[in-house]
Amino acid sequence: MKMTKPHLFTTALATIAVLNGNFKTGYPVESETSSDAEAIQFTTEIDQPLLSSRNQGNSKVIIRIDLQGAPARRTTRHTPLNLAVVLDRSGSMSGPKLEQAKQAAHILIDQLDQGDVFSLVMYDTEVEVLIPAQKLGSQRRKFHQAVARIRSGGSTALYHGVETGGQQLKEYLTAKRLNRVILLSDGIANIGPSSNREIAHLGQRLAREDISVTTIGLGNDYNENLMTALAESSDANYYYVADVEELSNVFRRELGELKALVARNIVIKIECPQGVKPLRFLGRPEKLKAQHEEVEFKTLADEQIRHLFLECEIDASAKGTVSRIAEISLKYKNASDEVKNARQTVVIGYEEDESLVEKSRNRALTAEAAVYSNAIETEKAIALSDQGDVAACRAQLNQQALCLRKAWEEAPQKQKATLKQELDAIAGAQSDLESNERFSRSQRKRLQSEVFSLRNSKR
Repeated sequence: MKMTKPHLFTTALATIAVLNGNFKTGYPVESETSSDAEAIQFTTEIDQPLLSSRNQGNSKVIIRIDLQGAPARRTTRHTPLNLAVVLDRSGSMSGPKLEQAKQAAHILIDQLDQGDVFSLVMYDTEVEVLIPAQKLGSQRRKFHQAVARIRSGGSTALYHGVETGGQQLKEYLTAKRLNRVILLSDGIANIGPSSNREIAHLGQRLAREDISVTTIGLGNDYNENLMTALAESSDANYYYVADVEELSNVFRRELGELKALVARNIVIKIECPQGVKPLRFLGRPEKLKAQHEEVEFKTLADEQIRHLFLECEIDASAKGTVSRIAEISLKYKNASDEVKNARQTVVIGYEEDESLVEKSRNRALTAEAAVYSNAIETEKAIALSDQGDVAACRAQLNQQALCLRKAWEEAPQKQKATLKQELDAIAGAQSDLESNERFSRSQRKRLQSEVFSLRNSKR
């Protein structure tokens, strides 16, 4: 992508937009979206559309990339499903936990279409395929009877349970189906491979075969790092369920999302010219080095929104020379398995009048970006708590609260509520830390769940 000189009309129109207060959609942004790419509404915004031409140093800007699934037509049939439910039936699941898990499985079976493929894998010390992979057809009653016979057992062979679930999916594996394992566990993997690295590697291997793994952690005794790593490796979902009574709602939510998919295999490609360096995606751990970066999302559901916040640095030498700071392209498959493409060009202007530069600031975007930036900071607090360094963890949380409070003071009214939720979460973590040497299990899981959602653009 070559450096381009700023067009006079770009800065002129940008200035007019500032005077009219027309920066609600992140103007100036140029779109080259194809007319038939209706499954995804693809937009971009920038936090600082005008940069000061008097500032001779480097400048940082934040680009927000929004993907929103278009409302699905009621006549549209959902993508056929290939599901493997992998259910923990170890001794710790006995009683209400197992009964609620069985009830959730009954609900899922009731919502499947006849052409959907279903399998059920149970694990404790050993792994058992209770229902081999097969189309639902007229077997709904038979599946319900199998679920009703489930009883609790011994230890937790989680790795082999997920591996077996993946093997069941391969019986009907095809790009035309959505292939997903749904794992439910309340305990620590203690039979077979059990490290976070080994479990994450399994998830990555399944992802390469177009299989994703949603994880559901029940109670406060499971390893949330393991469960999030497994879900994250394939861009699936992770749920922390503190109250067993909520388990059926989680299964409904998961299946509802799967049946409402409007796009799959989504690839976002970002290209920046020389003089513009992509630094990081806010809330995400990766460090960007190249001028060309890609992000992949497995799925997007009906009216679901997924955000990316990209921080870029504009070199002083590029100011007044480069106006098109990013080309962002989108490629995906719609519900009919057709490949679609869209494109956005992000443009900035330069202005001597500092008051116009200040007026151009997109304060709503800045406030939202602060929430995503806070995710990485929360991970630091969790790590300090795990190390038993209460003083450093407390200082980390205090610093997060200061940053969020400053963002709250400058935020528009609509964004203040979200920032207040973040501040309340920090206050809850601070209070929890006062009475413990580290975060309690429930507090750590709440924080980790929020971090997962932000890091994976699933808020």
